[in-house]
Amino acid sequence: MTAITHVLSSPSVSLLNVIALLSAVATCTWLLMVQPLRLYRYASKRFAIANATLFLYIIAYQNTSIGAFSLSGLLSHLSLFLFALLYQSGVRILFKRHLSLVGLTLVIALVCISSALPFMNAMAMPLSLAIICYMTAAIFFNGTVIKYSELKREFNTLSALMLSIPDGLFIGVLAIAGVSYSSLIFSTAESIWPLSLNMDIALWFGIGLVLLINVTAMAAAVMRLVLKMKFLAEHDQLTGLLNRRAISKTLVSLWLKLSSDNHSATKRERHLRLTKGVLQHNQSDVHKDNNFSVLMIDIDHFKQINDEFGHEAGDYALTFVAQTLSELVRETDYCARFGGEEFIVILTNTTHDTALRRAEAICDHFSKAVWREGANPITLSIGCETATHTKSIDQLLSHADDALYQAKRSGRNQIVAYSSSFS
Repeated sequence: MTAITHVLSSPSVSLLNVIALLSAVATCTWLLMVQPLRLYRYASKRFAIANATLFLYIIAYQNTSIGAFSLSGLLSHLSLFLFALLYQSGVRILFKRHLSLVGLTLVIALVCISSALPFMNAMAMPLSLAIICYMTAAIFFNGTVIKYSELKREFNTLSALMLSIPDGLFIGVLAIAGVSYSSLIFSTAESIWPLSLNMDIALWFGIGLVLLINVTAMAAAVMRLVLKMKFLAEHDQLTGLLNRRAISKTLVSLWLKLSSDNHSATKRERHLRLTKGVLQHNQSDVHKDNNFSVLMIDIDHFKQINDEFGHEAGDYALTFVAQTLSELVRETDYCARFGGEEFIVILTNTTHDTALRRAEAICDHFSKAVWREGANPITLSIGCETATHTKSIDQLLSHADDALYQAKRSGRNQIVAYSSSFS
């Protein structure tokens, strides 16, 4: 097979320069996210280096010849492989996914072996480039799957699909390039594009892909940043539970849902009275599907834990209680740190009697649990009140708090349901 020199027209060279410029701009943008913005620094570094290697690929590609051995052609495609490798690494770091060392080692080994082929036989260049293209596509495909699955899990299918389409198109281009080089292995054709693709169209497509891949990667980073900021705004930093602000919003939502059901039930009650003249009504049971109870929980003698074992042990005690409470409640329930050593649990779809039984089980579990070697078990005082027994959220919380105070005053390590006699 004769040497095939890839000669680019002036418009093509200009388009390649545009792609190189976009890569350089993307590199600077990612570096800006590293410093001074400090947004996902490790992932942003990978994306910055990935775009820098893409820039090198464009520079080397302009001097590529296919057929006889061409070092620039080999280096250009190796830099594209490195771009995919770094991009995938950035995606993994961004979404905190572990790396499969075995698979990565096999891919890199195959690329290294294929890169050595032209040094032994210059006519093996198309085979070498085909393998590199396929492996680059495989690496990029792996990163795209991670990106899509994580975005789908954290947001929705549409967002994940929209942000993954450019990556999929890039994989398609790599696959087409691999097929193109494969067809040259046993061919005497003297064209780098055996599929007869127009070079200018392909480069315009490349410009769009470079731009979209970086824009979607940045969009994914920003979306995850917003999600992280929302999480930090709604969760306690020490325990990871919902904070007071978030649980207050949850209470409002549950209360509105219960109030809506009460309004509907009132209409049904009026209808029954008009049609039957009789209605048997038990407020604690009629709305049990949307009824909920509040458990106000306080760690007994928490100050003694700090005094005896230190504040670090006190922090561990708080995290122990938080983790244990999270394990004891259902997925449909809510658990939050209300402040200091005080926690709140919302038991959804629960009657008052059931809430008391579950509170008893929580209290009993902690009285037997070992949180520190040689230390007494952590005990809890719990005050309980049910939404249908109150007229407002403030009254609900006030009643639960009064019940908690009564539990502590009565000797701690117990559950007390609110009673009007407390007032």
